[in-house]
Amino acid sequence: MPAIWFDHFLTYARTANVDEHVNSYAALGFQPDEKTVRHEPGLRNRFIFLGPEYIEFCWVEEEALFVQADEQDKTQRRASRPFGIGLLAADIHALHDDWIRRGFTLPEVWSKAPRDAPPGTPPLWSFQDIPAALLPGTSCFALTYHSRPKDQPRRILQHPNTIYAIAGVSFVAHSSQERAACWRDLLAPTEALTPSRAGWEVHIGPHRVNWMSPEGYRSTFGWEWTSPAHPNAELAALHLLCTDLEQAKGMFRRGGREVSPLPGEGDEIWLVKPDDDDGFVFTLRQQPREAWLQERIARTGENLTFA
Repeated sequence: MPAIWFDHFLTYARTANVDEHVNSYAALGFQPDEKTVRHEPGLRNRFIFLGPEYIEFCWVEEEALFVQADEQDKTQRRASRPFGIGLLAADIHALHDDWIRRGFTLPEVWSKAPRDAPPGTPPLWSFQDIPAALLPGTSCFALTYHSRPKDQPRRILQHPNTIYAIAGVSFVAHSSQERAACWRDLLAPTEALTPSRAGWEVHIGPHRVNWMSPEGYRSTFGWEWTSPAHPNAELAALHLLCTDLEQAKGMFRRGGREVSPLPGEGDEIWLVKPDDDDGFVFTLRQQPREAWLQERIARTGENLTFA
């Protein structure tokens, strides 16, 4: 089957200005991407890359246009919690054909340019919408980037806080084994579903992906799980890698974010309390970046190098 894995993670930024919001991440030792992209209805988004992947902050720049958004988007904006995942496919049309062949029902692929692009601009992206029944708990879509050169290596940034990659993702669902099996069946049908410390996990491309129950979330993170009033709020944490854990912890603390040891992990993994304005929860673990890069390339075949 065509390869597919997590590419970016979306949340609404509850802020007066999205540039100020990414500047708050710069204070934590991240180097925000300089670009901004406009999408319908009335959004202007900013990005922070974490290895080949990134987090995307959705921000309503034009309220008069956002009134056209559906009620779920409006609810997701009010919640300020991660709600969406874009999944990377090298060839979105081949992926669509493979999923149809395997018996899944999906809409047709569609393409677009940015909202503020001049008329006649070729599409920058092609998208495959994914029905909620196939990947429940988070709003998901697959995409192919037409702007990325296929014959050049992608250069990966290591941030001043030494964070350089996303190792894995955690979700919370009441039926964690059923959720994990559902996602595995669509995205990684040849991978084994295995018990984890507080739930079930599977490799999806290069990422270890874990589903836990609300009780498992409490025992893992030491917090109660609360879910806002929309069905796409099950993304619980992004697990980040750094080369110097002490430097990462120090920069988070100096930037005003609370960090503490993950319960039961000694000093090996640290937990970053979420920002109230975007809801991202992070864990931090130290690992040499060369070891991660070798494993990543072995799993994906990507042409990657550090900047």
